[in-house]
Amino acid sequence: MEVDSNSFEKKSRDQSELWSLSNENGRFLSPGEIQAVFDFTPAGIGIIRNRVLYWTNDNLCSMLGHESNCLIGKNTRNFYADQQEYERVGIDLYSKLDIHDKGLVETKLVKKDGTFLHCRIRVSRLDKQDPSKGFIFVITDISELKILQIQLQQAQKMEAIGVLAGGISHDFNNILMGIQGHLSLMQIDIKAVEKVKSHTKHIGRLVKTAADLTKHLLGFARGGKYKISALNINELIPLALKIFAPTRKDIVVHECYDEYLHLVDADNTQLEQVFVNLLINASQAMPEQGDIFIKTQNKVIDENHEYPFKVHPGPYIKVTIKDTGIGMDQETQTRVFDPFFSTKGTDDKKGRGLGLSTVYGIVKNHGGFILVDSNIGEGASFHVWLPKSDNTEVQKTVEESHDITQMQEGSETILLVDDEEEVVNIGKSFLEKLGYKPLVARDGLEAVEIFKIHKDKISLVVLDLIMPGMNGRQAFAEIKKIHKNSKILISTGYTVDGEIEDLLNQGCQGFIRKPFSLNEFSHALRKILDKI
Repeated sequence: MEVDSNSFEKKSRDQSELWSLSNENGRFLSPGEIQAVFDFTPAGIGIIRNRVLYWTNDNLCSMLGHESNCLIGKNTRNFYADQQEYERVGIDLYSKLDIHDKGLVETKLVKKDGTFLHCRIRVSRLDKQDPSKGFIFVITDISELKILQIQLQQAQKMEAIGVLAGGISHDFNNILMGIQGHLSLMQIDIKAVEKVKSHTKHIGRLVKTAADLTKHLLGFARGGKYKISALNINELIPLALKIFAPTRKDIVVHECYDEYLHLVDADNTQLEQVFVNLLINASQAMPEQGDIFIKTQNKVIDENHEYPFKVHPGPYIKVTIKDTGIGMDQETQTRVFDPFFSTKGTDDKKGRGLGLSTVYGIVKNHGGFILVDSNIGEGASFHVWLPKSDNTEVQKTVEESHDITQMQEGSETILLVDDEEEVVNIGKSFLEKLGYKPLVARDGLEAVEIFKIHKDKISLVVLDLIMPGMNGRQAFAEIKKIHKNSKILISTGYTVDGEIEDLLNQGCQGFIRKPFSLNEFSHALRKILDKI
């Protein structure tokens, strides 16, 4: 294809520095040839002077959804969603330019239609001696790579859950064995009141243990949305160990916790995933029996640190997980956190590096970093660094239950909404035992119809979320339309997530997680009903 060099020279008359390109034979490239290089390069290319686009190729315009040549003269701030991201990219790139004379950063740019372009930006100076000549940048579209990374992270998470499932099913079978045993003994001791009470107490404890297991597994499987609170990592690691322990009974775990460990601002389920993944990774590096050492410490990073990457100085906590496994060579260590890197081979006895790119991403999103050191045959140590929180007290979650010693009764009318027959039967019996007048609906649509008829006498709605037809969220909205001040208690087997928090913010008065005891149910009801 013939390129019109005259039109190209009109586009950028003052860019003599671009024409000083020569091939290996010493022949200078013509403006037309250079234009062809830019046109056929599958990337957006441009020049910035004083934060203004001085020149762009057509690919950059099309990547951002604009017509050719219409970006020249635009301030680069216009292509970022907000000032904060604009400044972050600028600081990152300029700091790298000062050290390496070139920079690379990942970001999102705003396209003409308002959607985002996930991209990498590479920048270098046109003239190292004269910064006023500006910078040349190359933008590559990594949208497909981002999608693949998300899919890989989900696959790694599901693989981890698969590993955990065997151990958790073992624990569940033990729990069910205990429940079945006590039920059998109750049938024999049916007339011995004290023995029956003892059996029921044991069954209650076993049910709570099973509920805790499902809670942790649900939290581990939950995707995406962070719920940040001040956490004590010394309390979180034992929860991760509870999930991990059944998977490898032949591994001895040694724990050493700093008694005065700083709190960190983090999402507890995301960090639990970090430590479970690191524990599984350590165990898979030990095909036979072995040891895992866990240590927490308070640390301070000063401004003169020797890390070869950007680290904010200040107080941190450091969590070290060390194994006595097969270890890694230097090349593996440099790639172990890459999204598409795996040490898995055909030999099942090799360590598999499960979920380490996910671990890296979560730690980085929490303002921290992770390091690894290892030698072949000497095991590996992973060091997780997280910045100290400014909070001094652990923040309680909305579903945390308190010690309940005495049932609280009532006489109001309660609408119970659930599609599971067993839950309906138990819930109705609970309400009757506590003195309430129960109304029952087995899906959202039936609940709305019953509420329309009895809205003046229904004091509270106990609402399940996952139901066929009209689900709990839709029923919630319809009930609020009928009576905006209606009182609603969400009851579900899921953990607190973004959907439940959203309902709590929209006027839902409370949340109780299944399975719950009669005592817990009685207190949850009165807490809402007695609120003026």
